[in-house]
Amino acid sequence: MMPQLEKKLELELEDDARVIACRFPFPHWTPAQVTGEGVDTVWAYDASAFRGGGRRRRSVRFRAVLQIP
Repeated sequence: MMPQLEKKLELELEDDARVIACRFPFPHWTPAQVTGEGVDTVWAYDASAFRGGGRRRRSVRFRAVLQIP
């Protein structure tokens, strides 16, 4: 599952995003920071690093799910 999520995030995240993973690291990314050990390990990844410095911006649109008058 992590390889599929890795590909999805590479396509959709903006360059200044940070991804935090718990228990399972991403297989092809190098973490910017690691803390904890064993099942309590946490990895932090910067999108600009796993993209190789390529600039991608994606506009995000939100739609209202519930409108309160």
